[in-house]
Amino acid sequence: MTGPLSGYRVLELTSTVSGPMAAMVLADQGADVIKIEPPVFGDTARYLGSIRGGMGAMFAVLNRNKRSVALDLKVEAEKNVFLALVETADVLIENYRPGVVQSLGIDYQTLSALNPRLVFASISGYGQDGPYQNRRVFDPLIQATAGTAAEQGGEVPKNMRAIVYDKVTALTAANAITAALLERGKTGEGRYLPVSMLDSALYYMWPDMMWSRTLLGDDIQHQGELADYFPIFRAKDGYVAIVLVSDDSLELLSIWRGSELHLDERYSTLPARLSRAEEFNAEIEAMIADVTTAEICDMLDVFGVPVARVNTLDDLHEDEQIRHAGSLIETEHPSLGKMRFPRPPVTFVDAPFPRRHAPFIGDDTREVLESVGIDDTLISALERRDATNAANLSAAIESAAPG
Repeated sequence: MTGPLSGYRVLELTSTVSGPMAAMVLADQGADVIKIEPPVFGDTARYLGSIRGGMGAMFAVLNRNKRSVALDLKVEAEKNVFLALVETADVLIENYRPGVVQSLGIDYQTLSALNPRLVFASISGYGQDGPYQNRRVFDPLIQATAGTAAEQGGEVPKNMRAIVYDKVTALTAANAITAALLERGKTGEGRYLPVSMLDSALYYMWPDMMWSRTLLGDDIQHQGELADYFPIFRAKDGYVAIVLVSDDSLELLSIWRGSELHLDERYSTLPARLSRAEEFNAEIEAMIADVTTAEICDMLDVFGVPVARVNTLDDLHEDEQIRHAGSLIETEHPSLGKMRFPRPPVTFVDAPFPRRHAPFIGDDTREVLESVGIDDTLISALERRDATNAANLSAAIESAAPG
């Protein structure tokens, strides 16, 4: 194993996105991540979205470079196996609803007594206490509470078409865990890290979405909303983003297209353009209606005007910069077959990626449990149970399939 976190062991008791992605970041950086899942169904994200070979695409991406062990923490013998793993761990990540780890007897106070060096991250929607602590949480609810839906939709609130705050929380948690490991190097002690999706969302969206609501009082010069500075324009064969904040950029675009729009007093300054945004945007679209996105990008690049073609989800892998940078990886999962996903944006080692593909439930039970001295009789019993569960689940899925 290679990477800056090589030699660190992470136990992951999480499902769906926020926890698995936080652990994925650590795994990509070299940590030994052991994903501990309940028997039978495991992480519910295994069955979400596009599926092939018995595994969903999102799960396959978020759970690469991990090993899987299936344990029922309500069964004493299996909980004892988990506790043996805790003794060897540097980090534990969980995203149960508040209070669940206490009911299972695996809360930070209990586990830190067993392993004082343990960094314990608890991811929750609204925090570990407070009036919303017992709410069931999904990313769109955090978008609603944090004000993002209202800002995204304008007059009619609208959620983003992405589970943005699950992923923001994952990156927040991964960063906090790494910082806690650095701190442990100085103090020798672990730490409890409660990570709230709502807190992470507010921290993320505040600098730009709330810049008109950060300075308090009446003596403030407001500059409009940042999002209004960046419209999208329709061209002949698609859409382009052109940043026309600078008066010079509008002048260069206008001269290229044989227009005098930059001389029109209604649009000659940024405040004027923002105040008449709808009609100004229509003027720009009329100006470029007979020009392809490639021609617009090539010419405005030469002029130094900020521009980009709007890629669709189906063609972004063909973008020349993405191809040049090798930003996307095409690989072969042993069960799912060919797949494509992004490489880590920061890489630390020159080695094949991923080290290992996302596992099926309990794939690594023997390998992991033998490493902590668990009796072979118990390991074999767990393997038999997992094999039976997998066969029954496969049969149920097959019988439920259309046709």
